[in-house]
Amino acid sequence: MNKYLKGAFVANAASMGFNWIYNLPYLEKLSQTQSLVFQAVDPLKYKRAGKSYLAYPNAKIGDLSAQGHIAKQLYNALYENSELTTDAYKQIVLEMIKPGGTYEGWVESYGKKLVYNHLIEQLNIEAKPIIQTDDQLVGFVPYIVCKELNLPSEKAWVLAQAFTNIDTYNQFYLVFDQLFENLKSINMNAALKNVVSICPKEYQENINHAIDMNDTNSFIINHSGTACHIHHAIPLIFHILAHTNSYEEAVQLNVKIGGASCDRGMMIGTIYSQVSTIPEEWSNLTNLKL
Repeated sequence: MNKYLKGAFVANAASMGFNWIYNLPYLEKLSQTQSLVFQAVDPLKYKRAGKSYLAYPNAKIGDLSAQGHIAKQLYNALYENSELTTDAYKQIVLEMIKPGGTYEGWVESYGKKLVYNHLIEQLNIEAKPIIQTDDQLVGFVPYIVCKELNLPSEKAWVLAQAFTNIDTYNQFYLVFDQLFENLKSINMNAALKNVVSICPKEYQENINHAIDMNDTNSFIINHSGTACHIHHAIPLIFHILAHTNSYEEAVQLNVKIGGASCDRGMMIGTIYSQVSTIPEEWSNLTNLKL
């Protein structure tokens, strides 16, 4: 395995214990007495946090989120057939998450819509299928997998359209391609600043703030939030990358921030894997077989 996907999977699994907790002061306080990475999912901590969603109550230490599992399945399929189609990608996810499928865990909205469309067709129900317009981080799963397999970003966009018709993903694929190229010769902060001008215009102001602001709490309140949607997640990913100096630091900060930490972690881990060492003990804790 190349480092792209390993970086994504380890960061994803490291974040599971506090994924979708939206109480930053609570996580900050916990972090003062314990490491937050690779912790067991504890329903009591979710209850104490208040604003949270316990989506993976049965997850074990080292388990992946739903998007992590999708990335794993997509990698296996693309490794065997680089000509994999959008419909074939849909079928892979459907076989995972449909009733009686192989996956046990939280199913996000794009998955529920996929199952709905399948069922109305299978049961011959007179209902209109739902058009997929997802704006969550699952749109970056094909990009990460294609980077791992040295496939072009154009292929990633073809596959991403299984769940979204939002071209912003395709634009950010080019941004991240340039970021990876920059990281071959300049440091992270300079590399991030270099790509702001090619980000979608509606993101540029918040991404500039992401790089320049040192106060994470203030940045989140005023310019990002911590939810799953890409207009929240992408600026926050830039902020985390700009204010850490290693893979380890970035993952730790990501977990401490909370919110959609598992799936943000996939992009953060992918990027930092190219310039920083992934802790071997973290790799060993990740429950992953490709």
